[in-house]
Amino acid sequence: MIKHYLYPPSDPDTAAVVDQLRSSLQTLADSWNDVRSALEQGITPGVLRGITPQEYAALYTMAHKLCDEGDFQNALVIGLQLVFHAPGNAKYAFLTGSCLHRTEQTEAAAAMYALALEIDDQHAAAAYRLGECLLALDKRPEARTMFEKSLDLSRSDFSRRELLLIAEQALGELS
Repeated sequence: MIKHYLYPPSDPDTAAVVDQLRSSLQTLADSWNDVRSALEQGITPGVLRGITPQEYAALYTMAHKLCDEGDFQNALVIGLQLVFHAPGNAKYAFLTGSCLHRTEQTEAAAAMYALALEIDDQHAAAAYRLGECLLALDKRPEARTMFEKSLDLSRSDFSRRELLLIAEQALGELS
């Protein structure tokens, strides 16, 4: 639950997009019911609405910029819409999980990180962040499993060296 007043983004164009997306979140449950049969056939809400790859990229960039500015509450609005409209994209689930995590919605964040891992079982950062959430939820054995997974996935990729080190540290602290 968000505890503070939601300040609109400082950029007026971003604020307008976030406001529009926030309003449509109110009817998301109804939208889900409307697209259920299409989803069962493998057709996403984004395909039904004709959302282009460029539009997804613009929204993702906007949400990422809001995260960089520390505005996780407004980035979350965009992230939720991205996950709804393109449920098979791990980076959207990870972004949304990050926003939920940063707004102290640990259980929901864990669900989004788990979704990112379900979509991409090689997502080392999602495994690590899921481990953090599980630890916060006092699920130590499950957290250990996720930290170990993150560590294993990071070993073969030098660009993940920092993630490898923090996963090692988290495992050491669990011992």
